[in-house]
Amino acid sequence: MYGPAASDYEEIWAPLLRPYGLRLLDMLALASPTRVLDLGCGVGRLLPDIRERAPGALIVGTDRTEAMLRRTSPAFGRIVMDAVRPAFADAVFDAVVSSFVVFHLPDPRAALEAVRRSLRPGGRVAVSVWGPESSFPAEDAWTEELDAVGVPQDPAAGGPRDGMELVNSSDKLRSILQSAGFRNVTAETAEWTKPWELDAFVDWVTRLGPSRRRLEQLPADHRRAAIARARTRVASLPKEDLVDHDTVVLASGEAPAAPPA
Repeated sequence: MYGPAASDYEEIWAPLLRPYGLRLLDMLALASPTRVLDLGCGVGRLLPDIRERAPGALIVGTDRTEAMLRRTSPAFGRIVMDAVRPAFADAVFDAVVSSFVVFHLPDPRAALEAVRRSLRPGGRVAVSVWGPESSFPAEDAWTEELDAVGVPQDPAAGGPRDGMELVNSSDKLRSILQSAGFRNVTAETAEWTKPWELDAFVDWVTRLGPSRRRLEQLPADHRRAAIARARTRVASLPKEDLVDHDTVVLASGEAPAAPPA
């Protein structure tokens, strides 16, 4: 799903997610870690921020999509890896950050248990996911127009966010971190508000996400016609309908201390 859009993701979407990644780093309170993992680092936008806060640490980024990982800087450790089948020994990291990743996994708890095992006693994890509440009339209108002209459905539907319903609230994410063995778990929500100009919106929906995958299934002339129709519909909407309102859930936890000898 992400491989073909890696360069577009780096240009358009990664900068929009970075502020929430920075909030996760605040939750980790990086002081003097020696090893930090970015689990599902994508194109690596957060890796330099980790280095700025932990300049002496070994910083490793992992992702399952090789095309995304190849866009990260070779200055960092990079591993193509499935989050539920980690390639690390136990108790090797001081901190783990995972930004907008765990809802992609069919078993988020298993992945978080693996994270907990990879952390040294007292090490911390910080995770962000999408929340349950969203409102974006422009995207709804765009999708309605694609449906109206018979654009095929997203071939990736049903797969990319397998674990979404398991983690998409503060209570759910807090509970799953606790069940994965973390203690001192905190969770909070934040608003996501992104106003779009018409041209930028059309550029976004035609280059990323379900709309791109749907449109790619059409012959070029049909694709252009579908885009033109959907663009006209969105252009008729009031300006406030081009504002994306969503919620983000951010949580952190601590690996248990080592048992007494």
